[in-house]
Amino acid sequence: MSSKGPTLTINSKTLLGETTPDGFNRTKRKYARLFLWLTSLLLLTSHPLLSLVTSTCAVYTMHGGTWFSHKNFKWMSASIISFCISLYSLTLSVESDFVDEERAYELKAVLEMKHRAAEMIWGGILLLCLGLTVKEQIDGVVAKSSGMVVEKNKKQT
Repeated sequence: MSSKGPTLTINSKTLLGETTPDGFNRTKRKYARLFLWLTSLLLLTSHPLLSLVTSTCAVYTMHGGTWFSHKNFKWMSASIISFCISLYSLTLSVESDFVDEERAYELKAVLEMKHRAAEMIWGGILLLCLGLTVKEQIDGVVAKSSGMVVEKNKKQT
């Protein structure tokens, strides 16, 4: 004889005596993913300053959410890493602009290669993670709709 009692959910807002409305963290994740889509595309097209701005927006969007949530932690981590990579890329790009091409061509080439590699690698990883999230959402919708079709067929027979 098992009885279902009320469940207790503890997060940072609960510990402070504050409550959040339903869907609060989901909305934050949605906007953070939007900013991360922009960040990944800007990194892949070599716009480090704009990717720094969009990754900063993603970090700012996620900072007010529940930190003990697995989903929030995942997107906050991606936002912070994107910010660091964007800053690193911007720094190397600006440094390579200050290097004299005639005197230190190899240094300039190495700086440009490093910032481009960082942009391409993290931009690709971020795009892959975001694409897999879209695939998960599509699979969830397909599973729900197939369940409805099965139930409808059972009712007809």
